[in-house]
Amino acid sequence: MKTRNNKTLIAFAISSAFFTATAGAAPVDLTGGLYMTYGDANSYSLPINGLEVMAGPGQIDVYTKLGLQSQLSNSTPGMDDAFDTPSANNISGFRTRLSADPGGVDPLNTWDRAGWWDTTLSALNTKIDLVNNSLVFFFANNETGGQDGNPNLAAWGRVELTDGTGTVIARYDLTNHGAAYGAGGVQGTGDPMADVTPYTSTGTEPHESDFVQSGGLVCSDGVTMVDCSAPHTIEYQHNLGGDRAAYAIIFPELNRDIAQLIADGKNLADYAMHVDYRLGCGVETNADGSSFPQVPAGNNKTECDPNYAINGGSEKVFIGSLQSLVYIPEPTLLSLTALGLLGGALFRRPRKS
Repeated sequence: MKTRNNKTLIAFAISSAFFTATAGAAPVDLTGGLYMTYGDANSYSLPINGLEVMAGPGQIDVYTKLGLQSQLSNSTPGMDDAFDTPSANNISGFRTRLSADPGGVDPLNTWDRAGWWDTTLSALNTKIDLVNNSLVFFFANNETGGQDGNPNLAAWGRVELTDGTGTVIARYDLTNHGAAYGAGGVQGTGDPMADVTPYTSTGTEPHESDFVQSGGLVCSDGVTMVDCSAPHTIEYQHNLGGDRAAYAIIFPELNRDIAQLIADGKNLADYAMHVDYRLGCGVETNADGSSFPQVPAGNNKTECDPNYAINGGSEKVFIGSLQSLVYIPEPTLLSLTALGLLGGALFRRPRKS
């Protein structure tokens, strides 16, 4: 009788832990999540919002790939493969415009551009199911070093939609939109489809001040995000390495426009999406001729400040949906799961005669 009761208790512990961690988990909803708005984009901190998206070898296959260092094929007709981005610190920046185009330029297809990552909306629908999902861009930050131990990386991006003639019908920017470097962005808590209409892209090339800082520490007072120089209770590291994404970036107007095309019964094969993104230091300059923050490099030369350059490599950019997001289990739940599994292991131990 005692052995039977032990079996029941152990089975209950294991099944309860499993059910709570999986079947009982609430679906991911970013409504009320913490984010910063940069131009047309809402950038959600995955660590602050208790979310995790893995991006290690093999795991990236479940996404649409824009830029990484291996497994570059998307294997979807009508869609470019991923850009081959830097894998080491031998380069200060990356530009799609200055890199080998992963899909080439086919003059028979107006959707394919040189120097952009391109896909027809029909190909993207095959991969992600645009009828039931909104697009989420993910970014894995992998910086090293830094003079203050808090390395950052400069980032900027643009997405465009075109019709069957190649005409741009909509444009969306991830940008600091001219604010002092690192000082842009609007803090927010709310719907991932929150209003971003105050910013409208002009389609011009970015200047250095338009780049956003990523990586390093982001702080919270337990209620909202705050500047790390202000009183705070929690510090979140966003330099998580190449195997985990740090940010989920949503372009509300992009998702609304795609949803409208679908609602209007448009043929998605007649429309394409194009992405231009830039990491680290590059050729962009401000109106006064200045560029990215520089540091002395000896012999009267300067180089890009390592807090803004690519100095580790293995950054990754890819597209998924809200279904790609997973809540990080609470410590108590992890303990319960471990207890149940440990109990099962003890129960299976052979008895001594």
